[in-house]
Amino acid sequence: MPMIQGPKHRVGWPGRPDEGLSVQAATLGEALAAYEAEYAVEIIESNQHDGRYFIHRDLVSGEEEYVDIHVLRADGEHCVRQDRDFPLRADDAIVLGMLVC
Repeated sequence: MPMIQGPKHRVGWPGRPDEGLSVQAATLGEALAAYEAEYAVEIIESNQHDGRYFIHRDLVSGEEEYVDIHVLRADGEHCVRQDRDFPLRADDAIVLGMLVC
């Protein structure tokens, strides 16, 4: 089952399975929807930065920050940009993190 980490989990090394939310998801969009529902946040595509980043908005506090989404898997790290249809594998780790691309 894919695991997703974001601003609600920034406690250790990205991709550690004990520091994320395991989700039933076949695509990045499904994983993001599960994360949004679990943590009362919105993850919105940003119109800035050439379609690379998202805005992570906390629905309780209203705080916003830009995040870059990468998928970590056995064959390497994939910058998925804003592709919510990106297919996931069971052992993927999705990281909503600092802007790196």
